[in-house]
Amino acid sequence: MERFTNPNILKEKKRLTRNVLLSILLLIVAIALVAFGYYMVEQAKANTKPLNDIIVEQDGGKEEQIATIDVHTKPYLFAEETDSTYAYFIVTDDEFMYIAYMGKYNELTSKTDLKENPVTITGGTKLIPKEIKEYALEAYNQGLEEEEKLTMADFNSYFGAVYLDISATGMDDIGFIPYFCAFVCGLLGLILFATAITQKIKFSSNIKKMDETTIETLDNEMNSSEAFYYERIHLFLTNRYVINFKGSFRVIEYQDIIWMYSMIYRTNGIKTNQSIKVMTKDGKTHEIAAIDIATKAKKEMYEEIWNTIIAKNNRIILGFTKEAQQEAKERIER
Repeated sequence: MERFTNPNILKEKKRLTRNVLLSILLLIVAIALVAFGYYMVEQAKANTKPLNDIIVEQDGGKEEQIATIDVHTKPYLFAEETDSTYAYFIVTDDEFMYIAYMGKYNELTSKTDLKENPVTITGGTKLIPKEIKEYALEAYNQGLEEEEKLTMADFNSYFGAVYLDISATGMDDIGFIPYFCAFVCGLLGLILFATAITQKIKFSSNIKKMDETTIETLDNEMNSSEAFYYERIHLFLTNRYVINFKGSFRVIEYQDIIWMYSMIYRTNGIKTNQSIKVMTKDGKTHEIAAIDIATKAKKEMYEEIWNTIIAKNNRIILGFTKEAQQEAKERIER
């Protein structure tokens, strides 16, 4: 790499190294967030209290805390979700009633000795939705005299403002934000790392394959006052070559191009990106420029690159048509 003197090549090398380091940083952040989420869950577990204590101390209870209930009677299922194995139950300890969200066929529904051998359930607290409160009141009030029925105003005094979620996600919600952020950072980090390391390897490998004469020629071409470097799209147009740094180090001589055409990309029917593709004498197709043409300056850049290549080789077949495809096929070197 040091055999080149052109500063833009060194800049491209630094860019690829920076992308690798950024991806590693994202992965480190992801690991740190997982550790923080685990710490939050463990801290919550260390501060686990009976649900009744939480309800009393916190005026009905707050979300995202780990709590327990010593269940003394068979749970009563009063509301269930379609296509779900979980449901809402009314459960009781030796004194109060609570609402718990757990599997429809949990072990408590089949136990007959809960009064003598209560089972402790553990989960995360969540605010009880209004709809669930209505279902719970309806279930509780069945068969009671009017004056004995509970109203919505009485609900928190009897059941509290939170329910105990012992589903698979019940306690995971406590660390949901750091875990979710860790997933995003980790996914982005892995994608960026795979892309950056691949590009860096290709970039270095393609340069290593070049002999001293080729390197000296390309270096002189890029250092010439007639060459122009398009930094945003990582492209060099020299007197003899198209040199593309995006994702690798690709050198194409103008005289080797037999066909050039444009590819347009649209979003919701609106033209957003346009790329220049070329086919060389060996039959290989290369994308040499992909430009967001949302602004006038970028459209002018696109046209400048297109016209420069045409000016360097007036035998290039232009446009994506059946006739152009056929002519290009006939001109491919066998």
